[in-house]
Amino acid sequence: MPRMTSKILDIQRWDARLFRNPSTDGAQGKCSAHGKDSCSRPAVAYVALSDARTERKEWAACDEWLATNEDAVAFLAAHPLS
Repeated sequence: MPRMTSKILDIQRWDARLFRNPSTDGAQGKCSAHGKDSCSRPAVAYVALSDARTERKEWAACDEWLATNEDAVAFLAAHPLS
């Protein structure tokens, strides 16, 4: 999987209350890290990111994305989920 252009700011255990917009797929417990059409796994983590266009984006991530995305693996190695 290629490296992300966005920077991960935070990864926490999934909780709908963390999302600023409760109507997003991520806030509804669906993996939005893979894209809504390509993943049917439930969300297990909240991921906050930033990139050149957006100060803060919010994704929900499934267990597969957390285990296979190089940036997520590196972030979690330095900041394990508690």
